[in-house]
Amino acid sequence: MTLSLPIYTRLTPKALSLSLIGFILLVCFSLILATVWQMAKSSGERVDAAKITVSNIVLAAEQQARDTMLQADNTLRDLAERVAHDGSGPDQQERLAKLLARQVNNIEGVQGLFIFDAHGNWMANSFSEGLHTKNNSDRAYFVYHREHDDQSIHIGSIVESRTTGEMVIPISRRIETADGAFAGVALATVPVSYFQSFFKRVDVDDEGVIFLALDNGELLARRPTVAALMTTNLSKGEIFSRYLPQSDSGTAVIKSIVDGIERIYAYRRLAGLPIVAAAGVSYEHVFAPWWSYVYQSVALVGSIILALAFLGSLLYRQIQQLLVAERELKAIRKELEVIAHTDGLTSLANRRNFDLAMDKEWKRATRNQTSISVILLDIDLFKQYNDHYGHLSGDDCLVRVANLIAANVNRPGDIAARYGGEEFVVLLPDTELAGAVMVAENIRLSLLDAKIPHSASPFGVVTISSGVVSTAKTGEENHKEFLIKADRLLYSAKAQGRNRVAS
Repeated sequence: MTLSLPIYTRLTPKALSLSLIGFILLVCFSLILATVWQMAKSSGERVDAAKITVSNIVLAAEQQARDTMLQADNTLRDLAERVAHDGSGPDQQERLAKLLARQVNNIEGVQGLFIFDAHGNWMANSFSEGLHTKNNSDRAYFVYHREHDDQSIHIGSIVESRTTGEMVIPISRRIETADGAFAGVALATVPVSYFQSFFKRVDVDDEGVIFLALDNGELLARRPTVAALMTTNLSKGEIFSRYLPQSDSGTAVIKSIVDGIERIYAYRRLAGLPIVAAAGVSYEHVFAPWWSYVYQSVALVGSIILALAFLGSLLYRQIQQLLVAERELKAIRKELEVIAHTDGLTSLANRRNFDLAMDKEWKRATRNQTSISVILLDIDLFKQYNDHYGHLSGDDCLVRVANLIAANVNRPGDIAARYGGEEFVVLLPDTELAGAVMVAENIRLSLLDAKIPHSASPFGVVTISSGVVSTAKTGEENHKEFLIKADRLLYSAKAQGRNRVAS
């Protein structure tokens, strides 16, 4: 009977060091990931809850505004029909005044009811007969009805009541004669304070906001109120300029243009009415409890990570001493490789690097019978660029062009190199002609978009010409002949006017 003993593989210093670091990082990353996930989930839950809250507030404000406006409109419609049918003689005016006084008590939120003749004179109102001598022909709502035959409700901007001196919202309807001529205006006024009082009863934080506004952005009521309520316009705010054109209702995180506070808003356009209702709770208020949770979690996770890092560093320093010499040698070797294979100005592969890669990929394409493509590129009129802007600017131009070429050569096996002077070359293994032409065209367009000034060029900017060749018959020719074809195509592109791709 043979006993087999377990075989233990001794880790190299580098492998042991990496294993130690990997284990510590894995534990730390797991802790951080779990904490971040929990924070993100909690954050999302708070935002969702805040959106539900403000949406409910907006629904309440919408219902309040709708009920008030529609009650007033129903009364105004009846009054307009009565005047159109019964006329507006002295006897009728007296009856109307009594009717208005009774009606105003039945409509919640309405301060006064008024009827004006075609000249803006007060025919009847819900206050007293002593107010008949006033004239409102200069009011915007009166001008609107006089100039428009629209029979629907009209809600105007805030005005100062000539009866009470309060800020009121005018709700009006056009009165017409039997033949459709303008006969006056029926008006109901709703004090701004009515909505302000309703807003105060709604539970929002101290920096929260509720407002009603016309769909052109003019404020009707707001909590907290602003001193310039009558002249404040929100049309440039994100709710009106960005969100309402896309949807009549929704939620968004927005910084107010009135007070600069960032809030989570809900907004709704009232169907059938030119009014927008919105409410917002301050972002800071929503996340105050969340930040407390974040600070505690970060402190706990940070303490654990620091403890792990301290213990790991003790072991790591011991192992690291064994790797110092090896790292230094590798660093020197890497620097030499970079120097040997990289163009010093553009940081692209140099001509030697390209030649080695071309030979290798040509042989591989021959074995596998695959396609290979080459793009030869040359900056148009570069000598004139140097003559005009100087060689330092010319070097900067080469670097910018090289960066654009590198940005459009994305596959790991592709190679972009400086071929010499202002010439560049791109090697594209496993690529057919159409794909190579697309890459060349992308490079050309990217350089045009960069708009590097070149006053000596007919295009006014730096451009590039390209010759593109592709073959799947690498066994029938050598790569030097292949590059000669690319060079001929490049100069063909030059001859055809530059700034183009010849293939």
